[in-house]
Amino acid sequence: MKEKSAKLDIRELEILEKLENNGHLTQRDLSKEVGIALGLVNHLLKKMVRKGWINIKNVDAKRIRYLITPEGAREKSSLLYKRVESTIHFYLEAKRVIKYKVMHLKNEGVEKVSIYGINHISEVLYIVLRELGLELEFVVDENRKGKEWFGYKVIGIDEFVNLKSNSNILILASFDKDEIDGFCKEREDVKLVALRE
Repeated sequence: MKEKSAKLDIRELEILEKLENNGHLTQRDLSKEVGIALGLVNHLLKKMVRKGWINIKNVDAKRIRYLITPEGAREKSSLLYKRVESTIHFYLEAKRVIKYKVMHLKNEGVEKVSIYGINHISEVLYIVLRELGLELEFVVDENRKGKEWFGYKVIGIDEFVNLKSNSNILILASFDKDEIDGFCKEREDVKLVALRE
């Protein structure tokens, strides 16, 4: 239930931010910009009106304007604070878990590793590798190959398999069990370190 509440908080924050920038947005516009169903936008707007976070002003017969109230501005600040706090908590917990899973490589004398997947987890992984003194050799991501990430040219998995040294280890930047299992089945030719059991 707490996770569902947190998702609603994020959506409420996004709606308040959009309305702060443009009170003339329609519910359909908000639905597209926030990426949620039109019915949910309607529900959340009604809830925000009931709570006194926004007021609705009729501009003409076909258009309305949403105005954020002082209470809405305070709630937006509170939601933003919760989101930042949640992000920091995620970062610290992810860093702790990643460090625990990767530390043994350093203890075993591994000097170079590679990362598979560019996402928020790989960013934390990159920081941990630097802290542990492990060298990042390759960044691998099928969807981003040819682009740059933190100064590294991203390559595809087939290129990695052809280029890698015998000692190179690929760390999968994911906590998702299904993704890890799928990768392991698909790429048995790669020495993989997963960030979870």
